Amino acid sequence: MARRKVAAVGVQIPKPRIVQYRNRRYSIRLEPVFWQALEGLAARQELRLGRFIAELAERYDGNNFASHLRVLGMVEAERALAQASLQASHDSILDLVLACASPGLVLSRFRTILSHNESFLDWLGSPERSLAGADLTSVIQVRTRRPLNDVWLDMVAGNLASVDANVLYVEPGRVIAAAAKLLALHPREGENFYAVMWLSATRKPTTEPTPRRPTTRRTEPGSGDAAA
Repeated sequence: MARRKVAAVGVQIPKPRIVQYRNRRYSIRLEPVFWQALEGLAARQELRLGRFIAELAERYDGNNFASHLRVLGMVEAERALAQASLQASHDSILDLVLACASPGLVLSRFRTILSHNESFLDWLGSPERSLAGADLTSVIQVRTRRPLNDVWLDMVAGNLASVDANVLYVEPGRVIAAAAKLLALHPREGENFYAVMWLSATRKPTTEPTPRRPTTRRTEPGSGDAAA
């Protein structure tokens, strides 16, 4: 049996760079491939790299910002691969999802969110939030008739083309529910798997009802029943 050749990858030596935005300086060491991915992400959002990194830093609350940037770079590489793999004509599935008015997501085979449209963020009520690289079930609850893991494996294996689901987004004092459909995408046989999730029939947010105060009847002096 012939062994598959593995493409050689050049050595990636971390390159320190200093980026600046509004008098704030960020000194970061990343491999060139990750700098290239971040520059691509910033360009797609029509931002300079300094502002793009500054906005990420403001939202990041972890302990290793460089590692966070590497994850974003890997997600961008996966998104670019999906863009190339799913290219059917002049418009790809990713472009359609981004342009669609219905909330939509593009997922990797590991249920990582590769891309989402603004409608999905509006549905969550978090228009400034970025979800790229997040696990789907860490953002929303997904309920299917069978366990989600079993359903997902069937989709990856090509045994299931689509599945209906109900999704929930829960945060303190607020629950949002919607019907959803998962669609399996197999660009070419034996190659990468992707999935699209569309949300429809969205329902209004529900909150815990505020208990009503008991009402008391006010009586005027002398208005009671007369004594016998």
